[in-house]
Amino acid sequence: MTSMKTISDRNLKKINRVRKKINKGRIINKDIMKVFAFFAVLFSALIIYLCYFLSFQSGSVINNSYNRRSDVLKKSVLRGSIIAQDGSALAYSELDQNGNEIRVYPYGNVFAHVVGFDSNGMAGLEASYNYYLLTSHLGLFEKISNEFHHIKNTGDTLQSTLNAGLQNYIYQLLGNNYGAVICMNPDTGEIYAMVSKPDFDPNDISEIWDYLVEDHSENEYADLTDSVLLNRATQGLYTPGSTFKLFTLYDYWLEHPDEVNRFSFDCKGIMAVGDTTISCYNGAHGHEDLSAAFANSCNCAFGTIGSHLDLEHFRSVNEKLLFGRDLPVDIPSKASVFSLSADDSEFDIMATAIGQGNTQMTPMHLAMVVSAIANDGVCMVPHLAKAVLNPYGEITKQFRPQVYTRLFSETEAQLLKSYLRSVVTDGTAQTVYPGNFQAYGKTGTAQKENEFTGDYDHSWFVGWAENNEQKLAVCVIVENMETAGMTGVYLSKQIFDYYFGY
Repeated sequence: MTSMKTISDRNLKKINRVRKKINKGRIINKDIMKVFAFFAVLFSALIIYLCYFLSFQSGSVINNSYNRRSDVLKKSVLRGSIIAQDGSALAYSELDQNGNEIRVYPYGNVFAHVVGFDSNGMAGLEASYNYYLLTSHLGLFEKISNEFHHIKNTGDTLQSTLNAGLQNYIYQLLGNNYGAVICMNPDTGEIYAMVSKPDFDPNDISEIWDYLVEDHSENEYADLTDSVLLNRATQGLYTPGSTFKLFTLYDYWLEHPDEVNRFSFDCKGIMAVGDTTISCYNGAHGHEDLSAAFANSCNCAFGTIGSHLDLEHFRSVNEKLLFGRDLPVDIPSKASVFSLSADDSEFDIMATAIGQGNTQMTPMHLAMVVSAIANDGVCMVPHLAKAVLNPYGEITKQFRPQVYTRLFSETEAQLLKSYLRSVVTDGTAQTVYPGNFQAYGKTGTAQKENEFTGDYDHSWFVGWAENNEQKLAVCVIVENMETAGMTGVYLSKQIFDYYFGY
């Protein structure tokens, strides 16, 4: 019995030892599985980030000035051309008699800001699509042959959305005046023209660089002539003037939907606000409903409307309408600034409501908002690139229209369309009507103070015209219109007539 008991105890001990080993093995296996799961999650996250990077961020990283890959590519690739939508050359490279690469801009100043330059730094499309211009899709055997003969490969061509004829027409139309013009297709976001003045000749950029970057702040006209390199269309921040009444109107409609149709105002041309006054540009408008007040651009009516708005709601609406946002355009831009708080005076609130406060907008921002209205409330991504072509003229990459966001419901867009139409048919933009098109828009006059020359005005027009399936959205600002002798609405009329063949 003792022997059997001893054997049983021994077997039991062996069994326990085996169990411990099995349990230890299970623990080890669990630890291994945990490590495996950790690395599997890490690997999956890496794959997801890689896909995101390739889809959304690779272009900006490749084009970053600190990325040295461009310097390597320049040694083996002759920079590709930039062309208009019809194939007209806007920029191309050639070799001089010593074999040095020279960048040529056939239109000179006309496309200076939008096409940009690639020496003394880079700007415009030259900067944004630098990698594509330094990439060559020549055939393998041609590349081998070029390498053998020490010849650079021909870079790919960037086909832009720009309309060379329209751009040149607007450039000549603006003359020596300062300002900016943007023309785009509201349904696709394609930018057909982008003019900014004052300008420069990118062919001479190296020779004139020192002058362009000089400080001209002591010049009495510095606020007009300075910042020649600044693309006013996307980076110029301006007081929006009465174009901002579109934003005030929209917020009023959201806050007081039942009062819109009952709105009534008797304009006497001037109204007291504390120790100051608000006046209408064209004198007394008399009795007005909301449509007439908007069409007449009545400061007194819209100042009164502004005083009845909820400021936090007003701010949130303007943030929704892209204030404070980086715009998705494919060249550098600035964010517009909505400036109003509960601490501001009654006059500041009313001045902001009519577009004469501290709020500042870029022409690009204004063009995007109005284009969204023209497109039934949908805001498209504004873009300048149409496709990348290899040296044989074949498409290697296509940039398709993309939706950015919905700014308005279809009902809201239709309402705002009716108000913008009344400005053209019965209000301050009647010079746009009639034509071989149906136009919509809003005028604006932004007062500017200058310590040397006194006050002067900038003239705005933003809107669009359509003829059957064709649409063209336009945003124009003319600086110091008294000196310029022209207004934004006059320029817009000429542009619409040219584009629609009136």
